[in-house]
Amino acid sequence: MTDMPGYKQARRSQIVAAAQALLKAQDYDHIQMRDVADAADVALGTLYRYFSSKEHVYAAVLMDWAQPVFAPAVADTGPAERRVREKVRGIIATFERRPGFFKVCMLLQNTADANAAALMEDFAAIALRALSADFASLGDQESADTAIMLWGIVNTMLSGALLHGKPIADAYRVVDAFVDLVAPRLSPG
Repeated sequence: MTDMPGYKQARRSQIVAAAQALLKAQDYDHIQMRDVADAADVALGTLYRYFSSKEHVYAAVLMDWAQPVFAPAVADTGPAERRVREKVRGIIATFERRPGFFKVCMLLQNTADANAAALMEDFAAIALRALSADFASLGDQESADTAIMLWGIVNTMLSGALLHGKPIADAYRVVDAFVDLVAPRLSPG
């Protein structure tokens, strides 16, 4: 996207913002590409010049929406255990506030659209990088493996809570238990 001229970046951002607003207001299954075009005040053909499908639009929405959650902490030198616990609790709380976004995230994990799939791979990579940074004291491979395990737990627990009606408190409890297991091996800073 950074190789686009500024006006195209602005138009793309306008489309993503409009699609995000629609998802906040209604279920993904009820949103049509025409709705996104209308909300963004662009022609349907223009929308398709930027995005190959509805899945592609909403993969971009997820990337944009999640940036604050996965952004690196600003020079946080506190204990790794606290950093990872707060980060994971923040991820859960963010999806708890917007369960429709989690549903889209789950739906897009198996998208056939190559553009959406690439964005979803980036989304997962950013999430894993953000988590593994707090496990850095475990070494490169083990921090990456631990982040993958934690991301799997978060996804499983959120699926149970947001898609299948299990208590959200279970998600917080299980991720805290995982952090408790790993915490003794994390460096204090």
